[in-house]
Amino acid sequence: MSTDPVGVRRLPVERLDRTAFEPFGAVIAPETADSPNLNRAANNLGYLWVQKELEFPGRAYMCSLRYYYRGNRCEFVQKHPASTITLITLGMYPAAFVVVPDVDGRPDVDAARAFLLTGGTGVVINRGTWVRYAYPLGAYADFAYVTQRVDPATANTTDDVVRVNLDSELGFVFDLEFAPPADDDYQLGPSGAVVAGPPHNPPGE
Repeated sequence: MSTDPVGVRRLPVERLDRTAFEPFGAVIAPETADSPNLNRAANNLGYLWVQKELEFPGRAYMCSLRYYYRGNRCEFVQKHPASTITLITLGMYPAAFVVVPDVDGRPDVDAARAFLLTGGTGVVINRGTWVRYAYPLGAYADFAYVTQRVDPATANTTDDVVRVNLDSELGFVFDLEFAPPADDDYQLGPSGAVVAGPPHNPPGE
């Protein structure tokens, strides 16, 4: 018999890809010389790409943020109707995060997706997108974070935030699932463990 007090929806954690993430915002990472986001390349010794405008109703602040390991279950999502969300990984410790489209002011939970942020990469999430971050794969993960919500008394209540509790309001939680990518030729054994994968060349070969 299951001990889960609510239903569980598996949510595969995907590799962070610009095209896949585009409905939710922009990926912050170096691009190519022919990218439409290229702003300038000074004598080919430095490149600047402009990937996303930041939006805030008030003054924004550059912050540092640390999340410690907290399992892989997501019991609520929230959105910032007037603010973008910027998360840029510091260090090499990866973490997963959840994004959900907004439909008529509510999260479209059937269209939820989870992505993996790895070292040296970041995202800017569109204002109004439902989100939950971050789920470190290890002991913790650090981020650079841009926010206007600096008053502890209002940051999680009235300061441009709306929350939906998945467990109490919708009767389920998301369970973040780290599974083989669907587009790769991985084979699973009877227990569900990965037993074989596509050919790989180790570094140096």
